Amino acid sequence: MHEGPIKQGKICAVIAEHTLDAVRAALAVAPESGADIVELRLDYLRDFDFRNPSTLIPLLEDKRLPIITTCRAIEEGGYQHIDDSVRMNLLVEAARGPADYCDIEASHYPAAAALSPDLSKLIVSYHDFSSTPSDMGPIYDRLSNLPSAVFKIVTTASSIQDTLPIFALLRRAKLDGKSLIAIAMGQPGAITRILGPALGGWLTYGTLPEHGGSAPGQFTCEQLARSFRINSLSEGTAIAGVIGNPVGHSISPDIHNAALGAMKINAVYVPIEVTNLEDFFARFVMIATREVDWPWLGLSVTIPHKLAVMPLLNGMDGTARVVGAVNTITIKEGRLWGHNTDVQGAIEPLETLCHLKGQGVAVIGAGGAARAVLYGLAKKGAKAAIYARNLQKAHGLCKDFEAPACPIDELSASNATIIINTTPVGMQGHSEDRSPIPMGAMSGRKIAYDLVYNPLETRFLKEAREAGCKTMGGLEMLLTQAALQFELWTGRKPPLDVMRQAALSKLSKARCRP
Repeated sequence: MHEGPIKQGKICAVIAEHTLDAVRAALAVAPESGADIVELRLDYLRDFDFRNPSTLIPLLEDKRLPIITTCRAIEEGGYQHIDDSVRMNLLVEAARGPADYCDIEASHYPAAAALSPDLSKLIVSYHDFSSTPSDMGPIYDRLSNLPSAVFKIVTTASSIQDTLPIFALLRRAKLDGKSLIAIAMGQPGAITRILGPALGGWLTYGTLPEHGGSAPGQFTCEQLARSFRINSLSEGTAIAGVIGNPVGHSISPDIHNAALGAMKINAVYVPIEVTNLEDFFARFVMIATREVDWPWLGLSVTIPHKLAVMPLLNGMDGTARVVGAVNTITIKEGRLWGHNTDVQGAIEPLETLCHLKGQGVAVIGAGGAARAVLYGLAKKGAKAAIYARNLQKAHGLCKDFEAPACPIDELSASNATIIINTTPVGMQGHSEDRSPIPMGAMSGRKIAYDLVYNPLETRFLKEAREAGCKTMGGLEMLLTQAALQFELWTGRKPPLDVMRQAALSKLSKARCRP
């Protein structure tokens, strides 16, 4: 049985199961998941006697982690209707018995207080499932005046800007000496789940493998513990991240955090969903106007901000300027510098397969990735041609890189020895069963290179391999450009084997997920 105090800044596994057997199974795996504490959502149970709190004793008597019990009202996100008087009695009695804490909504505090709860085990919570008020002060004041051990405020973020009131609450609670859980739900609020504990948050919530979650934007406990290393973050932890929209699918956090952890660098890399780019830089990044005093390490930039971010920077390297895209930002002495590691990231792996000078290369696509590849090929002396469905867009690239633009249907007649796919065709969840080139166009080629990395072998690569070509997937580009970013931010070369293993592990789990 668990004994001892609960430390601040921990990972809480949320168990929201429908049967007692499923709860027991989840409790058994929680300690190995990286969780430090468990929240048991009783309102999800279908085979539980809510009027008999003693039913919890055999369920929790051999617990390996501290337990928070809660039983939500429907209007507070509860799964089913349970009479309020029954809920309050159940939770108060649970905290008198086998549970370490009970979580009660602030709106029902008077009813709970009438039952004389153990205040040292009481969490009082507030939920807003539609928005995040810009001024959270009155809500915090109302909650913090209620006698209890911990206060919990959970809102819903519609943009990254909605995290600012949450971070402000955490700073205030720390100054007040209050134990506070403050989180913004949804993908835009995901960084509050990672950085909250570093700023004094009492805990953050995660899910268990195979056991689902109860709120949007949650990470698994394993991600929080192993990748983001929640237990070791502090106010002095440097912050890096990827800005884009969307970013929830990105495996960059897994790659960079694995390297940061392996090299014992006090920094964390987080996904940051940004819609209003200028406002984000003004309120989060630029020293003169920002509302968070974070020790920024640097930023990765992805779709759709690689071009739009350029006017916000103090300067950029030559590659970024010529290609017209920034995928990396370094922040030094308050100045923002743009870099492009996509070019070297794409070309360096290809050079491990052949010398590019004089090689005929067919570049499939006419977007930003094609632009980076064409610039890299030109610098290496390769003879590139563009093959695209949108010839008007391809003609724009012709002028900059002196590469002819051809209809994709003419690829079969090309004498190119290398074919590079820069389009998203073949990507999981996009067009996984398709190839970007006509059937039979791979015949007679030597190398096929696909910038798509998920799946690891696309249909394009599979057909190329069957045609006798050497093949390379986009994971090599992803890792190479990420390693270059890492070196720009830290001045140190990261362990590529660690980054690769983290990427493969993430991709494997993503494909196994139902």
